[in-house]
Amino acid sequence: MSTHSFSFPSVFEAAYGNTENTAASLLTGMKVKVDGQWYLVGDLAKKNGIDAQRVINAAPDQLDFEILFKSALLNCAETVEKPFNITLGLPYSTYNAYRQPLLRMLEQRYFTVDYNNETYKHEGGVRSINIELKSFDVIPEIVGAVIGIKKGNLVTDSNPRNFIVISLGYGTAEGGMATDDGLVQRTCFSARGMRYVVNNAQRELSKLHYLDMKNEFQLNDSLVKGFMIAHRKRIDLRDIRREVLTQYYKQVISPNFRSHFTDQDFERCTAIYLVGGGILFNELREQFEEEFNGFLPVEVVSEPQNVASVGYFHHAASLGGSVSNSIGLDIGNSSTIVTVNRNG
Repeated sequence: MSTHSFSFPSVFEAAYGNTENTAASLLTGMKVKVDGQWYLVGDLAKKNGIDAQRVINAAPDQLDFEILFKSALLNCAETVEKPFNITLGLPYSTYNAYRQPLLRMLEQRYFTVDYNNETYKHEGGVRSINIELKSFDVIPEIVGAVIGIKKGNLVTDSNPRNFIVISLGYGTAEGGMATDDGLVQRTCFSARGMRYVVNNAQRELSKLHYLDMKNEFQLNDSLVKGFMIAHRKRIDLRDIRREVLTQYYKQVISPNFRSHFTDQDFERCTAIYLVGGGILFNELREQFEEEFNGFLPVEVVSEPQNVASVGYFHHAASLGGSVSNSIGLDIGNSSTIVTVNRNG
């Protein structure tokens, strides 16, 4: 089974002014209407907005969640067979609180998405599309990562069995040990994610520079690039990035390993698999390799930011028995990632 994943930034901003011919495609030119207000979403909001952002770990009944959910469905409307089989995930920390409200939302089964395609079409305008769900489910994010590792052909071991998975997301970091029988609940944890790093970097930078009211999502983009421009001066962020990432690992990630995993757990495991967008920072990968050097292999999964979404896709396919209308939807705090059948 071959899959295809695509993504857009999980940010939006109310739309004002002219937006014609500002993007090359639907994915980069999303303009949707929710509760009577037009919003720029994803790349379009980052490029044409002033302060594009969102609420972290938004509840399913909040505006932030609805905008990103409908934007993701819109991008599947012309490429995935209908009605959809869909699986979404929630962080371990919010799963119990948000699962039932999210299921109640999905139980509507029928959704209408109003959008404007003038952003990328010369003869575009206001359009409306109806979406129907055939089947749906909500599972923990860490379970999605485990399914993605086992079924997505994303790791060097063709048949991964006992392993530890660590997911480094923007809002939360998750971890746990997977065996043939399932997750070992004693080992599962949820901790502060990469937002912790961004906020600490912002505090440190604010001592020396006026950041011109950059929000955390804008600063996160700068950390990824390794520099920022402030008052027409280029500021190198590589040293402070290494410092805050190292401290994040030592103060957040490593203590959770010591609290939740025993030597016997490490004996049973064949590898530690690292997933999530946070592990794209080399400084974090180096910290894992240093701590576990010599007694347990550490592997960054292929396309680590997509792993949970790939797992959701495989779970969705198991619900309806078909891959052609299945969708794995990961509404993350940094990016919204969608996985579909490659031939869909």
